[in-house]
Amino acid sequence: MDSKAPNSLEELRHLYIKIRNDEHAIRLTNRNLAILERMLDEPNETAAKSISEIASENDINISSITRLSQKLGFDGFPGLKNLFKKNIKQHRSFYSEQVKKFLQKGYADSKSKVPLLERVIQDEWSNVMLMADAFDQRRFATIIKLVVNAKRIHILGLRSSYPLAHYLGFYLKMVRDRISLIGQAGHTLAEDLAVLKPNDILIAISLNPYTKDTVDACRICKKQNVDVIALTDSLSSPLAIETENFLITSVEGDYFFTPVVATIICIETLLSEIVKQFDDKAIERLNQTEYILDQLGVEI
Repeated sequence: MDSKAPNSLEELRHLYIKIRNDEHAIRLTNRNLAILERMLDEPNETAAKSISEIASENDINISSITRLSQKLGFDGFPGLKNLFKKNIKQHRSFYSEQVKKFLQKGYADSKSKVPLLERVIQDEWSNVMLMADAFDQRRFATIIKLVVNAKRIHILGLRSSYPLAHYLGFYLKMVRDRISLIGQAGHTLAEDLAVLKPNDILIAISLNPYTKDTVDACRICKKQNVDVIALTDSLSSPLAIETENFLITSVEGDYFFTPVVATIICIETLLSEIVKQFDDKAIERLNQTEYILDQLGVEI
């Protein structure tokens, strides 16, 4: 592998985004960009396929795949394929490896000089500051406009991102109608996606390690001309590849769980700005919600 070649799938995704946005010296044709995007969309399949299979599926010569690999900094296709293979091995032991790193640093030891609570707070505060540094006000304004003008909003967050999606959906329903949380119990994601129309938007949330169904949903919506808003943790995230409308948060930390404080703050900022945009309409909607809550005696 050439020294300039990406060392991880995340680096390759980041390189792809830079090339796509003409922010890198490497130049690829639209066809080669599409092939690379497909590889990144289907990392497990790419790791298992031969060069001839990939060439056949994309209706190009094997030599074209070799040249694409070399342009990306690899000696040839085997080097590129090994990157995808390595990604599979890393994700199979993601949680246990995180715990190993945590224990090796001694934060679980009762004799540690840094109290565990302080360690967690420090890490979460660091994530908040990283999220603030990466905040793009122009992109945020575009996202707010999409949310305000959308006919219907569908929110998707699976596995560890489900609580985040539920939190966003719960409060968004208080200020506007036609909000739905999709991909819930019963595994109806395919049916949920089938009803999306071009005037709708999908808000997708997924953090490393990313959930394949969420990534696939973003790709499907993109093909159906449904606007996608992604809440994710990296410019090289597979969700960020599928849309220009994304908000980047930070989830750094040596834990088996995903630190989510920065993501929650990002969601709260989104909700606050939406309320500002709706103004009196938000108050009317909230008054109606409060009336129903009062009639049912839900809150005490």
